[in-house]
Amino acid sequence: MAKTEKIYNMQQILEELKSSHGLPENLSTEAQLWDEIMKKEAFLMPEQLFPLIREIHGKAYPIDAAIKPLATEYSVERSDTKEITSIRADITLMVENCDIYHFECEIKNDSTMVIRMFEYDVHIALSYRSSPLILHFPHSAVLYLQDNGNIPDSLLCQIHFQDGGIYEYAVPTVKVQTYSLEEIKEKHLCVLIPFLPLRFRKKMRSRKNSPELPKEELTSFYQQLILILDEEVAGNHLSENNRNIILNLLNKSMIRVFYKNEALLKEVVAMTEPILELEIEKYIRSLDEKQETIAKMEAAIAEKNAVLMQIEADISQKDADIAKKDAALSQRDADIAEKDAALSQRDADIAEKDAALSQKDADIAEKDAALSQKDADIAEKDAALSQKDADIASLKKQLAELRKSQK
Repeated sequence: MAKTEKIYNMQQILEELKSSHGLPENLSTEAQLWDEIMKKEAFLMPEQLFPLIREIHGKAYPIDAAIKPLATEYSVERSDTKEITSIRADITLMVENCDIYHFECEIKNDSTMVIRMFEYDVHIALSYRSSPLILHFPHSAVLYLQDNGNIPDSLLCQIHFQDGGIYEYAVPTVKVQTYSLEEIKEKHLCVLIPFLPLRFRKKMRSRKNSPELPKEELTSFYQQLILILDEEVAGNHLSENNRNIILNLLNKSMIRVFYKNEALLKEVVAMTEPILELEIEKYIRSLDEKQETIAKMEAAIAEKNAVLMQIEADISQKDADIAKKDAALSQRDADIAEKDAALSQRDADIAEKDAALSQKDADIAEKDAALSQKDADIAEKDAALSQKDADIASLKKQLAELRKSQK
């Protein structure tokens, strides 16, 4: 690949590197540098993680197996404040659309790391479950980049279930600095190469009487790594493009490790030629911008998810209020129905009473008619009696006249 050499002042470059603590302009901490290196390898050459997966989990994949990075940011609700925050894992990948792998890179041995891994893995299992009621935890591992001397082979914690069952959650560890260059080559673990300069820190700390690391040792180390990369390319285990990416990341790593030592930093600058911009750097910068855009989009999505969660909570509350009102309306309808039934019964009672009164009125009318007939009969009898009385009076008069005439 063609290079365009620039005229530069070595001392000025060394001062700039020391003032920036050996970090690229876009980074402020060493942890960010190691995360960036691992993420670039995972995003730019994910197939190079297959040898690492085989080394850790014993599962082999063909070089052309489908592998893709997954989202690593998950929204969580804090138990104390109920505030929605985010947690971000380092690397999460899916192979052959079914197997999920999760890697974290650490410098120091943190006793709470296993709890963090469990939290990450729970969210990964929830996010990518194949069935609503079945959770598949990812194949996880922690890569310890620096030799701390007390790193266990696996991180352990116990999970106690409510039914009394106890499960031991274990996460394997990878102690990067325990691998020799020969093992790196034999196992094709090229993804670990950018982290190998960290082994010099322990060497420099152990040289109390002679703190200076021989330049020849550093040069030999760098040349061996380049040879390994070249042999990987020749054996079709690594593309030329990926070789340049790893070499570029290795250069950044070496600058960070030796930035405090001017003599060794000068040697590193001379070997790695950091002032020569490779085309791959432009490509990586472009990917950085895309990753930044993706990160912003993920943050926006997380924010929208939080808003949606609030909206869903409001809808649930409204549904509860509506259900309460529906229950009240149902009760009112039941009360009205009960009153309607009472009114219907009362109307039936009134109708029954009205029928009884009508019958009484008919009986009274019948009795009145009978009384009227009796009155007519009495009047007729009275007339007959009056006629009899008149007839008797006439007879009495005739009798009197007769008696009078006889005298």
